[in-house]
Amino acid sequence: MHSRSQDTPITVVNRFEVKGDAEGFEREFRDHSQYLRTREGFDFLVTVQLVERPDVYVHLGHWRTVRGFLDTVHDDTFQAHVKKLGPLVNTEVDQAVSVGRVLKENAVVGARNVVLTQARTFGATSSSFEQLFAETSEHFARLGGFGGSDLLRSTLRPDTYTGIQWWRDTEDCERALADRGHRAQAEQMRRTADVEVLRTRHVAYERVVV
Repeated sequence: MHSRSQDTPITVVNRFEVKGDAEGFEREFRDHSQYLRTREGFDFLVTVQLVERPDVYVHLGHWRTVRGFLDTVHDDTFQAHVKKLGPLVNTEVDQAVSVGRVLKENAVVGARNVVLTQARTFGATSSSFEQLFAETSEHFARLGGFGGSDLLRSTLRPDTYTGIQWWRDTEDCERALADRGHRAQAEQMRRTADVEVLRTRHVAYERVVV
């Protein structure tokens, strides 16, 4: 990478399929997350657990710079954590950049109040998909209880997106997803991309240690 590109933000998206005890994995991964929070260039992290697949977790690690991320993955402590966590999970990794972020309020940890949208756009429909995702967040905000959203576009597969939307609590989330207007918007979105929507439990949201 050129030096200029190392000063740009990046989000690392990890999908973990836990082979054994999910609670044990959460404990081990929390230690790793606390380490990440101390690293230069780190910004914040989000970890969620799929409701219908409680053995699957998705972790979004947001970095202010690519440089900070690269320095960390080559650090001995990071490598030790990877060796410890590796046998516990099957892992899929992506790298992405935010193309639209809305921050209103935090989500309650432990609630089923976070929705992941995984999408792969059809042909030249990326701009249409991004616009429709933004419109769904605007609609959710009008309904009340909406905490925010982030749409991440993969740098490895530019037609692939990970969207995240969150609410204060489970009830606000369920009310919004059942809304007739939202269902119409979701149908429009499916005309631009192959879309999978996943309900998740909010496991962690933590910022860098200052």
